[in-house]
Order: sequence, then C-alpha cells, then structure tokens
Amino acid sequence: MVFYTKIVMRLLLFLQRVAFICNILFLLCLTILFTHNFIESRDLQGYIIILGLVVSFFIGLAVNIWELLLLFNRKISAVPKWMRMFNFIVFIIQIIYYFFTT
Repeated sequence: MVFYTKIVMRLLLFLQRVAFICNILFLLCLTILFTHNFIESRDLQGYIIILGLVVSFFIGLAVNIWELLLLFNRKISAVPKWMRMFNFIVFIIQIIYYFFTT
C-alpha cells in the first residue's frame, strides 16, 4: 500500500508541475491578449496558446479536484504549498476569464 501511495503522489507532483507550467503560459496568453504580441514565431505562439488557453484549464481542474479529495480524506499532499496555492489561484482566474468575460 505504501508503494501505491508513493506512485500516486509522484503522479500528483508531476501533474502539479505540468499545471504550473501551463498556468504560467496562461498568464502569458493573457499578457499577449491585453498588450501587443511580442512573440514573433508563429509556431511558438501556437504552443503557448494551446498549452495556456486549452490544456491549462483541464489539467488545473484535474489537479484541484485531486487536491480537494486529498483534503477531504485528510491525507498529506507531497506538493509544495506555494505550488498548490499558485495553481488554485490561477484556476480561479481561469474560471473568471472563461465563464464571465467571454
């Protein structure tokens, strides 16, 4: 059982890191949207838009539900607190952006 828990926590840590990167790209997308486009490469723009606007919401949703389940089961998460808070705050910003501004 300990081995299973270790694998699950490592998967959560990996997904939190991916969500962190995608959330930074989401904030970069918002910066580009409300200012001028300072990234000249069209390929790089495509990656930033897909990871920032599309993937970040779904990974953030999965990660925050997972953390909520851990909280309800009173289990300790292996993820640093600052990363959990950052991902949660950006997820709230994404909900506001997707459902209330568009």
